[in-house]
Amino acid sequence: MVITSQSRQAHLWPVWAAIALGLTCGAGIVFTLGVQQWRALPQAERRSRREAVVIVGMVTLGTTFYGVVAAAADDRPGVWRGPLLVGTALAGATPMVCVAYAVWRATQTDRSDVAAGELMEWLLARRRTMRALVGGLGALVALSTLALGAVVRMEAELVKAHALTSADATPLEYVLVFGGVGTLLVAIVYTPAAIGLRRQALQLAERLFTLTGTDESAALLERAEQRARFEHLLGAEAGPFADLQAGIVVLTPLVASAVAVWLPH
Repeated sequence: MVITSQSRQAHLWPVWAAIALGLTCGAGIVFTLGVQQWRALPQAERRSRREAVVIVGMVTLGTTFYGVVAAAADDRPGVWRGPLLVGTALAGATPMVCVAYAVWRATQTDRSDVAAGELMEWLLARRRTMRALVGGLGALVALSTLALGAVVRMEAELVKAHALTSADATPLEYVLVFGGVGTLLVAIVYTPAAIGLRRQALQLAERLFTLTGTDESAALLERAEQRARFEHLLGAEAGPFADLQAGIVVLTPLVASAVAVWLPH
């Protein structure tokens, strides 16, 4: 795909080529990591093969729909490279999506009768799984957005050289929309499982460090501090948005760029 690019005369073509190679390699790494995370789940928490097939089918359908829309909106030669890169990223993310779904379903189970130590170990393990998930998916969103940004800069360079008309060039706003949609998809995958884990952690903290029945101010303050430290240890103190902001490095620049572009000056 890189070698057959028709924009090799642009000065920024090596930058786009490097990002495209990084995206495809990163998709392979994220795919492998997702398979490892899936195999690390206990057998009881893995979903059925039919549910996994449904998730794979939804990802495939979304990729196909994006490719058809992109091809219908742009008839230039070589337009297939964009959907191919996006499809590669989505394929790499598929095992992670299955893992997030399995973790979310596991959090719907009532674990009030599970021993506190075992439940804490389970929460910490699933927390590590979700950190790996948001980090991998965030990397794919960042690389995809950077690849599109390189294309926009490269096409702007070709427009200045009169090798491409301005009507055929990709506008800057498309990068913001693309990055926003990618971030939204990661949030849809990550947030339900993260909220479920947070709820389980808060319930465990309430069970171990209950504040009811304590009237002495010193004992109440000590118990509240212990509970806060315990919630912080389990990652229940910060919400899903903070995790997404830490895992998706392009989230804050996208928001800032959107404000600069669309809000009236």
